[in-house]
Amino acid sequence: MLLRSVVRVSPGALIESAVASAADAVLLSLTDARHDIVDLRQVALEALPRIREAGKIAIVEVNHPRTRLLRGDLETVVTPGLGAVFLAHTVEPQDVRDLAVLLREFEYNRGIEPGTVRAFPVIDTARGLLRAAEVVHAVPRVAGLAFASDHYADDIGARREERGERLGYARGAIIAAARAFDALPLVEASGLEAANAAQWGFAGIVLPDTRTVMQANVAFGAGPSRIERAMAYVTAYEEARQTGAWVARYKTVVVDSHAVRKAKQVLQAEEQAGESADDEE
Repeated sequence: MLLRSVVRVSPGALIESAVASAADAVLLSLTDARHDIVDLRQVALEALPRIREAGKIAIVEVNHPRTRLLRGDLETVVTPGLGAVFLAHTVEPQDVRDLAVLLREFEYNRGIEPGTVRAFPVIDTARGLLRAAEVVHAVPRVAGLAFASDHYADDIGARREERGERLGYARGAIIAAARAFDALPLVEASGLEAANAAQWGFAGIVLPDTRTVMQANVAFGAGPSRIERAMAYVTAYEEARQTGAWVARYKTVVVDSHAVRKAKQVLQAEEQAGESADDEE
């Protein structure tokens, strides 16, 4: 799943610009307390087919199970046009298990292949951060973590920041937890921080608008040297396996199955990025 750039569409805003942009995905929220939940659900339901027809991944941010709104959210939005959900305020693995049970129920009842809708728990509290690795590993459909840094800063009593070291531990923990299980670490931030977030190790960014989509796509692209290295790893390993060896040697690196799996992920993401660019043309 390629999610270099995810554009969050504010409730009541037109989605035309997001759909027409080069963003990989469009995010609709059902968690904005300023709007009636019935209205939010209706807007999302109407927007999902348009996002899918544009060739983008449609994502909906749903309410936490404790709000008693989750079933109604999923009943509305689990359709063939839905690609993933963000689970707001995730704090423990059981939150994700509760989500998975309901997703499977609606997928099954609506003829959608179970597991089609991927899950991205949103980590925005200290409690959620401390259990991030358990959350990622809770159910197979978890495809990554989304770090809401502003809400996290509020939770721990820190000043909000996107670039400095104040939230460095939290960023690193999110990235490590996701990458350890081949999942995608995403961060909610302004587009001006895309390059910085990519250097930290995030796989993509949730943007407030479309103005910096192209910069985000470039920032989270693999880059020529990384692609070349990934191809070399795969080639060296496949040649080694043909001789009966279980590892390969490329320059100073011993290439094992783990390194090859990571290399193939890089190449797959690059292939998806190329297909996305072709679609935009």
